[in-house]
Amino acid sequence: MTTTLIVIAIIAWCIQIIFSWLQIHRFNRAFLAMKQGTYLGIGRNKTMRFKPRVLIAISLDEHQVVVDSVLMKGITVFSLPKPITQLHGLSVADIIPNNIFPNDSACQNALVVALSLKNNN
Repeated sequence: MTTTLIVIAIIAWCIQIIFSWLQIHRFNRAFLAMKQGTYLGIGRNKTMRFKPRVLIAISLDEHQVVVDSVLMKGITVFSLPKPITQLHGLSVADIIPNNIFPNDSACQNALVVALSLKNNN
């Protein structure tokens, strides 16, 4: 009985590793497919248990206008990267995270982090 539980735990752990690798691979592909600007920023929210984790990548042109973006949000490894179309064409000065994600503090925080390095330069 103990051996069976150990084998099941090892199999579950291996499956988790494979799915995590696939999730990272999906995000990396989406990130590499982004339109390249003069600045690429990545932000993530502060992680808390049982809350969705958020990754946001943005690409800005030389005029600090968003040319492309990617959002990956979810609790499980099945989350998929999606563009944030409401950011495209906005200047960094015009981006207000509360307006882009009115009911999602995790996305707001990730967006602030993605933009923070640009604002400090």
